[in-house]
Amino acid sequence: MGWRRCALAIWAAAAIVWTLAAAVGESDAGELERAFPIVEPDYGHTKLRLSKEGLEAIQRINTPIAAVSVIGPYRSGKSFLLNQLLSLSCNKGFGVGHMRDTKTKGIWVWGTPVEIDVDGSKVSVLYLDTEGFESIGKSNVYDDRIFALAAVLSSVLVYNLPETIREADISRLSFAVELAEEFYGRVKGQDVAFEPAKLLWLIQRDFLQGKSVQQMVDEALQRVPNSNGDKYIDEVNQIRDSLAVMGDNSTAFSMPQPHLQRTKLCDMEDQELDPLYVERRDALKQLVASMIKPKLVQGRTLNGKEFVSFLGQILEALNKGEIPSTGSLVEVFNKGILERCLTLYTEKMERVSLPVSVDKLQQVHDLAEDEARKLFDKQHFGLQKLWFSQ
Repeated sequence: MGWRRCALAIWAAAAIVWTLAAAVGESDAGELERAFPIVEPDYGHTKLRLSKEGLEAIQRINTPIAAVSVIGPYRSGKSFLLNQLLSLSCNKGFGVGHMRDTKTKGIWVWGTPVEIDVDGSKVSVLYLDTEGFESIGKSNVYDDRIFALAAVLSSVLVYNLPETIREADISRLSFAVELAEEFYGRVKGQDVAFEPAKLLWLIQRDFLQGKSVQQMVDEALQRVPNSNGDKYIDEVNQIRDSLAVMGDNSTAFSMPQPHLQRTKLCDMEDQELDPLYVERRDALKQLVASMIKPKLVQGRTLNGKEFVSFLGQILEALNKGEIPSTGSLVEVFNKGILERCLTLYTEKMERVSLPVSVDKLQQVHDLAEDEARKLFDKQHFGLQKLWFSQ
């Protein structure tokens, strides 16, 4: 009978261990069901820094990642919109602020990714909340960096705008346009650093009468007459011309206000909201889901650890310059490629057995350089001649 008691003791111990493990797993999952900062401003609100807590939540993800970011002016309802997309109440989801000071600082992520199927593969979708533009005590450069970071990280970029599209809203697209020209508008069939996010213009306005939301966006992006040759208008029109690069990469969508009493939205159930808003919100969920693709960097999907590494690289590049620029991003991506080219060249040259004639050495050098250049031509991003000459 001793073996039975022993077996029962082992079974009981195993059951306890299993129960504890399950409890820990449930606890970990519960701890992730909230918003975490992943990027925060420094004291002077001029640069951005990584937030360890949020990054740890992302690093747990082993499947390919896609990110949906909502950007726009402060106090425009970005956090509330994200909660609506995630079917979360204000008490459980992203913090919603009604005070003058902006609630969200930097960039925050919902800790529990939404798992979806994309073309037969499991994808973990992160929802990102961003600090609003034009809030008190910030520089334009800081706002541009938030926009740039969201544009680079995201698979879908929701541009949340109240009522109409201002000139400043279009100007903020300049960085995203540069990304599109540099990395997306290339010869098909070649590897690219990353594809820019699909842009979703979300206009908070009722378009039941008059022009459609797509007409409004199209008209806002038309060239501005410039018979006097104004330099500023030239720059504005250059942005408009460049937007053509994005082509079908952008979509327009409208939503009415959920309720006249905006400060009480968090206390309302669906049946208390405008029925048209609820209908459009549900349509928006379907639209966003249809636009989601896993984030690709150099032709590869990213898991949690790789996504965090990519975020760190981009953040470092943005913080280096006075303003965001594709040049700094090109530097990040091309650095590794140049190192591989140099390694290839060095390996070829080290195979030469000395002593050797000058002509033979020159011949080996030319062949090694040619192979290294071909590798660079195949993988580089940006201006080829400038980079390889460096």
